[in-house]
Amino acid sequence: MDTKRIVMLEAGYLLERIDNEITVYHPTLATSLYLNETGALIWELCDGVRPVSEVIDVLVDLYPENEAQIADDVRALIRRLLEKNIAVLR
Repeated sequence: MDTKRIVMLEAGYLLERIDNEITVYHPTLATSLYLNETGALIWELCDGVRPVSEVIDVLVDLYPENEAQIADDVRALIRRLLEKNIAVLR
């Protein structure tokens, strides 16, 4: 995945927040996705402005003890969003 690209979330998805976790769903499509606290943060950082590399950098700053795993985790979640047609890369 080219980390210089920007993740654009598709319109129409709604969020249901419970504590620091969210469920993303579309009211008319059969698409939903549960995100834990870190996944919810990644979702919020995919604001259509930040490239993937910046999302990774923000998480590394917040969780330096997990630096070795963060890039893989961010890429994995973004791949899931792309596979479910919840996001696109531009």
